[in-house]
Amino acid sequence: MKSNKTDIYTELLLTCSKENLEQSSLQEWFIEKLVQVFKSEWAVLLLFHPDSAEQTIIYHTHPKATWCYIPDFKWTNHDLAEPILQRKSYLNNNESPNQTWFDPKVKIEIHSILLQPLFWEDQILGGITLINHKKGQFTSLDQELLGDLGEVLSKNVFQQRLLQQLKIDNANLEVNQWQLLRSRNILRALFDSIPMSMYIVDKKFHLTAINMDRANRINATPSELFGRRCYEALYHTPDICPDCKVIDSLFGGKNTTRSKRQRLEDEQHLEWEINTFPILDDANVVTQAIVLEQDVTEKRRLESSLIQSEKLAAVGQLAAGLAHEINNPLTAIIANTQLLQRELHSNEDAMEMIDLIARAGQRAAQVVRNLLDMARKEEYVFEPLDLDQNLQKAFSLVQHELITHAIKLTYEPGEGLPKILASKDHLQGVWVNILTNAIDSLEDTEQREIRVTTCVQNNEVKVVIMDNGKGIPTERLNRIFEPFYTTKAPGRGTGLGLSLCHQIIKQHGGNIHVDSELGVGTIFTIALPLDQITPSQ
Repeated sequence: MKSNKTDIYTELLLTCSKENLEQSSLQEWFIEKLVQVFKSEWAVLLLFHPDSAEQTIIYHTHPKATWCYIPDFKWTNHDLAEPILQRKSYLNNNESPNQTWFDPKVKIEIHSILLQPLFWEDQILGGITLINHKKGQFTSLDQELLGDLGEVLSKNVFQQRLLQQLKIDNANLEVNQWQLLRSRNILRALFDSIPMSMYIVDKKFHLTAINMDRANRINATPSELFGRRCYEALYHTPDICPDCKVIDSLFGGKNTTRSKRQRLEDEQHLEWEINTFPILDDANVVTQAIVLEQDVTEKRRLESSLIQSEKLAAVGQLAAGLAHEINNPLTAIIANTQLLQRELHSNEDAMEMIDLIARAGQRAAQVVRNLLDMARKEEYVFEPLDLDQNLQKAFSLVQHELITHAIKLTYEPGEGLPKILASKDHLQGVWVNILTNAIDSLEDTEQREIRVTTCVQNNEVKVVIMDNGKGIPTERLNRIFEPFYTTKAPGRGTGLGLSLCHQIIKQHGGNIHVDSELGVGTIFTIALPLDQITPSQ
């Protein structure tokens, strides 16, 4: 008898140690074997989590083998909850008959009970209860054997739960990884699709992220730039850029904004608006900074055009009100100076004063005409024009000034320059005005030179007028096309010349751009689009 029990006991140990046996199959088989080993009428396996019952299995052999499963059993209200919570085995061979257990429908006449709590480490897993020994009473040996088997089953149940939880965690991890990868791809697509340059740097100025727009500007890929210092990779300098604002974001936690002008090879330039923002970690400490670089060249041009239009509208209102009032007395002044010149031609002193009055009157009349030209919308007559001849006529009009001021004029016309559709008088006025300004800027220069070139480039006809004069301060460059704004000394300019030039070029569908550096000189670049050009004849 003892040998038979030992054999079944050994079989139970070996079977519980099999990792590939499903938990439910193991539990049912285990209960059946317990009934055989301990010769009991009933066997109850209670498995639960600390907060709620997981499963209750009842198996009995009288009058025939029957299974009963009770879900969501409230074990804490049961009489045997105390020994289970205290993790102590329970043996009682003197139970009162006719007790109801687990379910009102299940009535058991109890004579003897053997209970073994199931626990592992700090977790209570449930309990095994054997009811009614078929041949008498449960013994202390039975209690000891059930304790050993309970320990093996507890370990198995605990490991099965760990394995199940690991599977769930792995499944959740795979889902999270997939979601993370999907989110990363979406963010990368957004990062690369935003029509502005973006990159992120850490506190050592290493690039931790950069979008395609910024990488394409230097003909590189984001992977090639990742990890490099921003000033070396993007600006090709050995040290931090002098006007860098990223420092304020990285070490001061500030949002910054600045503008930067980038010169291009064809005498053009780009205007960039650069913003920096700090990136904080969970402790609200700055760890990185994001840099946004947006091309605002067209925006600045439109803003300038809008401001110009508003000022021209104001000039128009002013001109309309003043032209009539000023022209009448000016006409009288000029006419009377001409009469006085005829009568007093022999008096040199008087003639000099009269001449000064006449020139002043003519200059005032020219200012009024300029105002009217600015104010009214003239109808431009466009006709095929030889740009080379038009420039040559402008040179002849300023030839006297060039000789008087000892200025060398160099003209380099482009080969095969086509005729253009233009208003010849208006364009000639543009060349004369710019050349006159160049002559004035060369007063204090020793080697005085003006260089004019023409060419066809990027679907445009370009005229470039350069001088090596005193230059224009950077802070004034954005205002030189404003009406009445001048950099000349008082009494030497009206501030309308370049405004008229700007208006004329815009009427031709072109652009006028200026670059200047103090002590080096000024470059005016005028571009006329090809849709205004006819084939050369």
